[in-house]
Parts: sequence; C-alpha cells; structure tokens
Amino acid sequence: MTSTQTATVIIRNAVRADLDGLCALEVGNFESDMISRASFSRFLRQASARLLVADAGDADHPDVVGYGLLLLRANTVTARIYSLAITQEWRGKGLGTQLLAGLENLAMDAGCSRIRLEVRATNETARNLYERHGYTRVADLPRYYEGGGDGIRLEHALYDSESMVNPAVATGAPLILVDRLSDQRFAVSGARVMRVRDYLALDHGVRNRRVINLCQSYEYLSRGYYCSLLAAARAERVIPEADVLLNLNWKRLQKTARAELSPQIIEALEKSGKTPDQAPDYIDVYFGRTANKKFRQIGERAFDQFRCPILRLHLNPQDRKILREIEAPSVRQLDDSNLAEFETALRAYLRGRVRKQDNATPPTALVAILHDPDEVLPPSDKEALANFVQAASDLGAKAELITAKDFHHLSEFDALLIRETTALDHHTYRFAKRAVKEGIPVIDDPDSMLRCTNKVYLAELLRTHRIPAPKSAIFDKRRIAEIGRQFSFPSVLKVPDGCFSRGVRKVKSPEHLAEVATEMFKNSELLVIQEYVETTFDWRIGVLGGEAIFASRYFMAPGHWQIVKHEDDGKSFEEGGFETLPVEDAPADIVATALASARLMGDGLYGVDVKETPHGPMVIEVNDNPNIDAGVEDVVLGMDLYRRIIAHLLGKIARP
Repeated sequence: MTSTQTATVIIRNAVRADLDGLCALEVGNFESDMISRASFSRFLRQASARLLVADAGDADHPDVVGYGLLLLRANTVTARIYSLAITQEWRGKGLGTQLLAGLENLAMDAGCSRIRLEVRATNETARNLYERHGYTRVADLPRYYEGGGDGIRLEHALYDSESMVNPAVATGAPLILVDRLSDQRFAVSGARVMRVRDYLALDHGVRNRRVINLCQSYEYLSRGYYCSLLAAARAERVIPEADVLLNLNWKRLQKTARAELSPQIIEALEKSGKTPDQAPDYIDVYFGRTANKKFRQIGERAFDQFRCPILRLHLNPQDRKILREIEAPSVRQLDDSNLAEFETALRAYLRGRVRKQDNATPPTALVAILHDPDEVLPPSDKEALANFVQAASDLGAKAELITAKDFHHLSEFDALLIRETTALDHHTYRFAKRAVKEGIPVIDDPDSMLRCTNKVYLAELLRTHRIPAPKSAIFDKRRIAEIGRQFSFPSVLKVPDGCFSRGVRKVKSPEHLAEVATEMFKNSELLVIQEYVETTFDWRIGVLGGEAIFASRYFMAPGHWQIVKHEDDGKSFEEGGFETLPVEDAPADIVATALASARLMGDGLYGVDVKETPHGPMVIEVNDNPNIDAGVEDVVLGMDLYRRIIAHLLGKIARP
C-alpha cells in the first residue's frame, strides 16, 4: 500500500456498522486491555464519548484503518483520550496526527481546555507522536496496565494561555493564525492562536470552523496564501480567502474600487467640514470597521469587496480619485493606537452578533433571517418572523433578523433563512451565493432561486420531465404571430422573473397578445405563454426537504383572475381568501404532483401552485421563498411549522 493512499482517508464519526473494523483494530494492536465489542457499542451511545474512525474505503465499502476515542466528564475542563489505534500498514502516513487533531478539536468544541492520556512506557512510537504535538509527562503509573506494564500520563493544554479558554464556545473555537506567537500583541478569548507552520503541518481541519489568517505576507504562493488555500480545501471558513488575496493584486479590481469609493470618501470628508487636502494619509479598516465613524460605510464597502482582517486605504488628496491604493497590511504594521482599534474589532468579529447571555446556555447555532422591513408584500409578515425567531430558540439556536446592509456580517452566522422576495439581479441572490461560498446552509439556495424564479426554465423543466402543466411555449418577438395562431384565448403571458402575480398578463386575442407582448419584450428577450385554466382557487402545497408540510387553497381576488390584484398605483393590492388544511386531507394526486415538481428543484423550501381540473392536477408554478404568514400557512401546524423549517436548516450545518 503506497503513501498516496492517505489522500483517500477521511476522518469521521463512528457508526454501528464500524464495530467489526473497530474490534479488528483492537486485536491487531493490543495484546491486553482490549476494548470489547459491547464496550464499543456503549461508547457509540454515550453522550460523554466521542469516537472517530479513519476510513480508507468508500460509502459502500468502508475500511476502518484507525480510530480515536475521547471521553468527557461533567464539571471538568479536562478531556481524556482513552485509546488511539492504527493498522500496521497505515502507520507512518500521518493518520495519527489527523486523529489526534480531530480529538483535540472535539475536546475544544466541548469547552475543554486540557486533554490527557495514558500510554505504555515502552511504546516509544506513540510517545513520540504525542510529545511531538506538545504533550508533556505529568505522572508515572507503575503497573498501570493489565499484566503489570508501567504507564505514563501525558497532558496537553489546548489553548496557548488559560486566558484564552472560553468553555461557553459550544460550536467550535475559531483559529487565529500568526507567523510567530510573539505577533499576538492583542488579547483574545474564545479562540485558539496557532503558528502558521503548525497549521500547515496539520492533516485534518474542522469543517465550518472559522480561521482568521493574520500572516505577515499574503503574496501569491507565500505561506499566508497557502494557509487560506488549505483552509478552503479543509472546508473551513477562512478570512481572507485565497481568491481575495489574488483580487487585491488585480489592477482592474483596484481601479474599480477606486472609482467607487473615491466619491464616497470625498463626500464623507465634506460632511465633516473638511476638504480633500485635509484627508488623512490612510484609512484603516478592521473586519469592516473603521475607527472614525464618518468612514463607516466606506469601510464596510471596502470589506465587502476585499474581505481581509486588515485593509489600509491609502489616500492621495491631489488626485481626483482620492483613493490611491488598497492593501492588506500585517498586524505587525499597526502602532499601539491602531492595535487597540484592531483588538476591539477582532473581539466583535469573534463574538459575531451573539449578545451576551447571563447564566444562559449558549446557542448551538446562530441563524440569520434576511428580511426587508419596508417590503409591501413580504413572504413572511412580522408575526411570522417573530415565530421563526422563537422556533430557533425552542431548538436551542438563536435567530436574528438582518437586512441587506448586513451583507458583510453574513460569515458570522451558521445558517441563513431568506424571508425577502428573491430575484437573481438582487441582493437576495448575492446573499445566497455568499452563504454557499462560506459553507453556510441557506434557504433559499441559489440553485433553487435560479430554477424557480425564471419561468422559461420552469416551463422547459416541467415539459422535459412530463409533469402535468397547462400548455405553454417559450417565444421571442419574432414568433408573436405564430404563437397567436397556436394558442386559444384567453391565455396567460408571463415575464420570466415575475413574482406575486406581477409580470403576468391575461391576453384575450391574438391582437391583444401582439399588443401586450410588444410592451413586455422591452424588458425581456423571451416570454412564456401559458394556456389559461380557470379555477376559483389554486392549491399551494408547501414542500420542505421533499416532504409536504402544509396544504392551502388560495382563492382568486374578488372580481379578478389572480390571487393578488395589483392596483394601478403600483402600491395597493387586494388578495383573495385562503383555507389551510391538514396535508392528509388534500387530494392525494395534488400532493403527489407537487412533490414530484419540487424534487426537480432541490431539497429546500418550495411552494408549488397546482390547479385541480377535470383532467387532473396541473402545475402552474414552483416557487422558491414561499409565503409563510401567521394565521395562514401555519393554521394547522402552528409553531411546529416554523420549528420544522428551522430544524431542517440546522440539520444542514456541518459538524466536526
């Protein structure tokens, strides 16, 4: 077996199917003091045990070639590595380091500050592994092992100083990378400081852990660059990302940033009664924050474009574009006054947006709920938003309402729920894309937005998969006359990305089609025409993760052919009534058709509009970002509806 095979090994939590492999490892590694099958089974069930395996197989044929067992105890900050074993043929390939790092990270996640273990005095290979990673001898254990073998107790501090220990950090300690420990000229808590060389030597990361890269140099192919690159490969949430470091050196992006930010800097100076000649030599930005509040929005915008812990905006008052250059200096370049500001921003960044809780259990996750308080027809009303927040609390998490201006705070959250009307040319799509890039679970995900918001895509998808739907066609302005001959009237004309009954017109004749389509083609290259199916209501089936969670009937607005009737002023509207039933009371074929349609979109949250006709169900639309309003969709399930949605989102958060 060659050393290249280490690339195929994954470190994961053990499951019952691994019992045979675990027992085989015991037999192959130990002559006495072996863990029995019954004991392994018990450890798998115990909340105080963490059992990791090194798997060199695949999903269908796992191959356990190593394991590590960690034990935790209540009311102590010391964890214990009970056992660690690797098969003979896989020794010397770095698996010991990977398993050890995984166990240490689990200990930190549990709020422990120290870790200890026992090893046979004669086992030099194991002792060398532990001592190489900072474990020191704290006690001799004569005749400790079965058969009278002597043991040694080793211990290791998980943090570089006791002041950094924060047992309340229940979701994993962030990692701060520095070139030398002496570079840590700032006080931190709730995070672990590690030297760059130690991080580069690790073979194991912690999925979704935050990593703050404070290397002296971010130059291409430098150690700082490789730290960001490796963190991304390890599925860790690093700042800055490797592509940001490349972007900083891209002259075109620098030029674009100068053009955008220079007028804002001049405006900020003028508002404070200063001229460009009175501008400072530079503006420092620490995690999107500036010491001078008049430059706050400029700092946030610069951080949005180049997400680095420290940004320095060099100014040239003599130039019309006052912003000369943006660079990412190291923490060594900060003087004492700047260092104090940096420390404040770092603490805020590490805290995220979690408020201090007095004697409360820290939340298991922090959920952002994106909304627009000024939206006329939001997908969730204020009471529903409050219910989502309460649902998160019920599940041990914490939810916080955010708006578009909080884009630069997104990485501080563990999950994102979008409760604002989505569109592809809109900040909601940028939020979703950023969440995916940061490894943050999101509803609605960008793929669902792309598939659902565009009716051209949806019409083609339903037709390809033979989902029953009204007759439809996609056409451009050259085919208006042809479409007029092919369709009966009235028919429904739609722009690709309309929502809430907007961008949808009923055309009464070929001539009316030509008139309306000509106007609509001014804003879209393609249109969708759909056979008009008259009913008094539409079924709305809510689907989450492939399961129906609510069934509502939306009735047409009085005297109108749609659920929502928009008035000519563009602001006021009138809606039809509704009726929400238990899913099991809805027609089975309606629910089955809705589920089949939603599966084409993904496993997120969808609202499928289905018409009940004499010819069977017909899918009208599959909507991302469906309405969840208090007293409407939640009539049957009540708070359970909100809890199910939040629980689905929390279930997608990657855990170490």
